[in-house]
Amino acid sequence: MRSVVISAVLAVVIIAGSLMYTNNLEKVSRELSHINEQVAECLEKDDYTGAEVGVERLSAYLDRKRAMLDAIGNHEEMDKIEMNISELAEYTRGKQKADALSRNHVLDFLFEHLPLNYKLKFENIL
Repeated sequence: MRSVVISAVLAVVIIAGSLMYTNNLEKVSRELSHINEQVAECLEKDDYTGAEVGVERLSAYLDRKRAMLDAIGNHEEMDKIEMNISELAEYTRGKQKADALSRNHVLDFLFEHLPLNYKLKFENIL
């Protein structure tokens, strides 16, 4: 009986931890998407200085949240995000609007799908 109780407690702790992590990951994803939208708006207006500031904010925010994202997240996915941010920064500095907007849209996709792989769903458990 004791082992059943311990197993139940462990299951509750794991599920609660997973829900808290997922909630935090969704907040991070929303904030990254919000900053990325601001960068897109600057690029659309040909405000490359504002876009550069936005890309720096994006990179700094990701750096602050990197430890949490690396704890359970997919490192390859994080590498893709960092590579696209670096490319976005270079395209923005070079005032290459089309290429910068392309990277911006790729980042939009990556940020949107970041929490989907870690939600507590049956298919993610298997």
